[in-house]
Order: sequence, then C-alpha cells, then structure tokens
Amino acid sequence: MNRGGAGTGGEIVGEAGSGEEGGKPAAGGTGGSSGAPIASDAGMGGESGALESAGGEGGEAGAAPQGGGGGSGGTPPVDPCLGITIGGPSKLPAAPTTGVAKPTGAAGNFKVVNWAGFKGAISYTFDDSLQNQVTHYADINAVGIKVTFYLVNFNQGGNAIWAQAAADGHELGNHTVHHCKSNGDNSTCVSGTFSTIDKELDDNTAFIMAKPGVTGVFTFASPYGDNGWVDGASQRFLLARGVSDSNGGVLPNDGSSAYTLPCHISNTNEKAVGGMNNITDDVRTKGSWRTILMHSVDPAINDGGYQPVQLEEAIGTMTYTKNLGDVWADTVIAVGAYWRAQKAMSTVQPKTVGSDKVYSWTLPDHFPPGHYVRATVSGGKVKQCGTELAWNDHGYYEINLDAGSVTISP
Repeated sequence: MNRGGAGTGGEIVGEAGSGEEGGKPAAGGTGGSSGAPIASDAGMGGESGALESAGGEGGEAGAAPQGGGGGSGGTPPVDPCLGITIGGPSKLPAAPTTGVAKPTGAAGNFKVVNWAGFKGAISYTFDDSLQNQVTHYADINAVGIKVTFYLVNFNQGGNAIWAQAAADGHELGNHTVHHCKSNGDNSTCVSGTFSTIDKELDDNTAFIMAKPGVTGVFTFASPYGDNGWVDGASQRFLLARGVSDSNGGVLPNDGSSAYTLPCHISNTNEKAVGGMNNITDDVRTKGSWRTILMHSVDPAINDGGYQPVQLEEAIGTMTYTKNLGDVWADTVIAVGAYWRAQKAMSTVQPKTVGSDKVYSWTLPDHFPPGHYVRATVSGGKVKQCGTELAWNDHGYYEINLDAGSVTISP
C-alpha cells in the first residue's frame, strides 16, 4: 500500500502529509508534528486509488495542543462503468453444455472460453445487395441465423429490405460504392466509376448508416478479395473479409490477419450435403471459425450473382448448422469481435489489489460497444464495477467488454 509521507514540524507551520496515487487505495499522510508557536496543519487524505478501489484514509491529527484536526479521506474514483449494464443479458446464444457447477477453487485463473462455449463458429455472408437476396430475404431470415449482408450502392442497395434486415438483427457491412479493384481500373467496376479508396469506403458507410436502425458499420469485404483495400479498411473497421480459404479457417488466439479473413466461396450449384455442410463439420472438428460467401441464391433471377446456388441448398446448409446446436452461427462482427477480444485479453496479467486480482484490457480500435465474452475462473467471486456476476450453469461468466476490467475476489 502506498502511503503519504508524515507531516513535518516547522518553526512556523508543520507541512501536511499527502497520499501518493497508486494501484491500491493510498492512505492519508500522518498529521504534521506540532510546531511552535503556530499549530501544524492537518494531514491530507490520500488520493484516489485505481479502478474499484476506495479513497485513502484521512491523515492523523497533529499533536495537542498545537496540532490541527485530522485530514479527510481521499475521494473515491469516478465509476468508469457509469451507464454500462453489468451482468447481461448478452446477445450471445446459450452454449450447448448445461449443469456445469460453479468453480470453487482458489480465486483467479481468468480465461476466456473459445467461441462462446461452442465447438466452433461459422458466418454466412451474402455479397453485392442483389435482387435475388431481396426476393428471398424472408426465406433467409426464417432460418433463425443472423447473417452478414455486404452492401454496395448499385442494384438493390437502396432497397428498404436492408433496414428490415438490420432491425431483424442481421449485419450490414461495407463492400464499397462501385465494387471496383483498388487500383482505379474502371473496367473492374461493376457499376459507375472508381473515385478514391477513401471515398469508396466512406461513401458506402454513409450510405449504410442512412438506413433506419443502423448504428454502425464495423466490417468490410474486399471486392474481388483485392488486398489493396486493406490499409483503408484497417483505418475504419474492426475486421475485413477476403476471398481466400487457403488456411482453412481461424483459430482462437491465432495469427490470422483481421483484415484478410478467409472464406469459402460457394461453387456454382454447390449442394448442402457433400458441399457446404462439410464446412460446418470442419469447424466442429478443428474448433475454428469459417465464413461462407454466397452471391446468388436463385439462378433463375438474372442479376449478375456470381456462382449461384439454389435457394434450398443455401437454406439447407444454414439449417443443418443451426440444428446441430453446438456450432455458433452468427454475423462476422459478432464472432469476429469475440475473436479479437479474446486475443486482446489472452496475455493480460492480473494486478493484485489487496486480496483481489484485477484483470484489465484494452480493446482494438473500431471495436463496437455492447459486446461480451464468456470466461471461467478457478474460483472466487467475479465482479465488474463492484457488481458480483452470476455463474451461468452452461459453464461461464458473461463479461461486459466495455467495463475494461474484471475483479476476482476470494
């Protein structure tokens, strides 16, 4: 514990002791010793400590008869969690395990659970805001899996269905205004004329943000998988998807680039059974996260959709994943934010504050608010902002990332 220095007596006035600022509450300085012929000042209270600690103790009074009165205690720190909901509920789906007993060992060993407690994760993405996606939006939504639509401004990008998709909990991601390669070659643009990388990204974000109910655009999909978009994307988004599937998926805490995330592009007329379902089976086996990219889900609609698949196959593979119950199927931002948060928290070392262990983290730039991870401990009480969290018998505590820290107490 850091303490203030003792007040020293003087010929005129004894100086007040003051508390030092530290990771623990600082105690107040002791009162100044009596000085003649005028009384010494009171010791000052210690300054506030770090997160979730109390103010310092008041300084002791100076000696009678000349000593001053005791100093006041330090002011507790301003609550950094003001306005943050602690204890959930999060938007994460319930994990498949049940009946897991609360840990009863020694306090500590905070660890984020892989993929929110599921065997693996998968994200379904639909590119280019095509007419076939608008026509069959109700079919896609009816599966009950949240997906990511990467919008461009042409074709049906302005259709009211995308505001409905956002209201239904799906993600709307950035796919540029004109779907060009980043080198400015207008022959690659699907529509219109390339401007600049900055405008292609910023104007498309503004286009998406103008839709009712959209509160942020956090992920990007590179047209053609062109890596020339990576620098611009990294300055604006938390994640960016490429088109290569060479590494076969993303693993917890691995070295995958957050701005060239791999994906499997559906082949023309690819089936669910023997085709896209294999992706789901793979993440269950490897404990990975993979993304499936589809363009057209109806070859009969001639809207330029790349490598179309039949609607029943798209719906079939999504339904297969959902019905397994042990694979987390969700948007790119939901799974990707979890992955990036886990990486940021994996190297955190706790600080000891009295009998508590405090784990603090810094989230990456462009991280969306309101996200959680799930974590286990070996035992103890788990608290955020002074509120004890409830153990979930699916096997975890739910940790609010916006709080920036978690405290484990005996």
